[in-house]
Amino acid sequence: MPDDREEFWRGLRKVYGDVAPVYLEPGVPAWLLLSYEVNRQVMVDNHTYRCDRRYWHDLEHGIIPADSGVRAINEKRQSVLYVDGEEHQFLSTGLHEAFSALDQQRVLAQIQQVAEELVDDFCARGHADLIGEYARLLPLNVLGRLLGLGQAEVGELAVSMDKLWSGGSESPQGAAELKVLLTQLARNRRASPGDDLPSHLIAHGQSDTQVCDQLTLIIAGTNDLVTNTIGAALRRLLMDTWLASNHAGSQMLISETVNYVMLHSTPMEILVGRFPTRDVRLGHYSIQAGDCLVLGFSAANIDLLDRTPHAQTAFTRAHLTFGTGPHRCPRHGRDLGQAMAETALSTITSRLPDLRLAEPPEQHRWVPHVNVRALVDLPVRFTPIHPRSGPPRLEQMHSQRRDYREITSREPEPAPATTAWWRRLLPQQKE
Repeated sequence: MPDDREEFWRGLRKVYGDVAPVYLEPGVPAWLLLSYEVNRQVMVDNHTYRCDRRYWHDLEHGIIPADSGVRAINEKRQSVLYVDGEEHQFLSTGLHEAFSALDQQRVLAQIQQVAEELVDDFCARGHADLIGEYARLLPLNVLGRLLGLGQAEVGELAVSMDKLWSGGSESPQGAAELKVLLTQLARNRRASPGDDLPSHLIAHGQSDTQVCDQLTLIIAGTNDLVTNTIGAALRRLLMDTWLASNHAGSQMLISETVNYVMLHSTPMEILVGRFPTRDVRLGHYSIQAGDCLVLGFSAANIDLLDRTPHAQTAFTRAHLTFGTGPHRCPRHGRDLGQAMAETALSTITSRLPDLRLAEPPEQHRWVPHVNVRALVDLPVRFTPIHPRSGPPRLEQMHSQRRDYREITSREPEPAPATTAWWRRLLPQQKE
């Protein structure tokens, strides 16, 4: 994949128009949506375009083989991303109530504490990799606490997730391991509930299978997205001299930096999928009922930039990074992710005020996958400091932070997104 993603997506749109025929893996065809309007149309029209994988002809009729990474990731699950109608409403309400039931100030304290602890681990060295030592670890550890997992279980979770999202031969094994871990967690919380997401989902009346699948979605929809956002936002802050010198203490600048990344460096670029219930015409192509549509978040955002005057896009929140329509990312989940990203930026830049890039931006390496916009690493240097002498005082953090549900003061026009659903995208020949 080329590093210049904006030109990559523009090039595809120039050749194919609104929709491009692709392969998810050899023998698994799909349609990649490239324009803002077509992506939005498909996301909003849940009557014509369903999320339920039973509408996917090739998956439902066994054309996609059992050992396929695409099949492992897209098997029918009882979570809001995979169902429609009344079932979707029930599961969506459960997610909303589960997040609402959490002690919000405790959640913010946990995010802050994780960020502080991670900085403590490397602050005395004077150098660090902010992807491997910070951005990648923060969301996973926060999620572990929200799920009530211990450190060993968080490690198991990370390994299983990597296998599943690899999209390759290890995907079925990763899916099986994840199901065992999260189903057992649901059973444990049913027997001994606490103030955590699985307990609150159970209180809403969800089964162990539903809890397992909903938690899988929460993890998938948060971990990679937040990691990639933190990495790209830190890179932007450190590349821009004015931002680097003015962001300290400015929550608005940090918020706008995160929003800029959502629009210009979309952390999750594509997502399988939607499945038409009837034959439709999109772009230059006739698409049959049961075909697979791939949402193109990054391509849609670039199209939005190209079609909108610059002055209107500078601070726009009309991007599709979180999707839109009935399957948009739930507000609580979106705000939780943004709280993690903004806290990560504000914490490290206040602790390490002379933070600077250790190598020129043009040498930065990007993960060579079309589904995510992710840095491989982000080497930095700074003046060494001593780790904190003790944990942060919760009372102080409560006075400094807002409820994470209020951390985004301006409501974006659209908004679902989950994470890396597969690792391959092979273009078909244009008709």
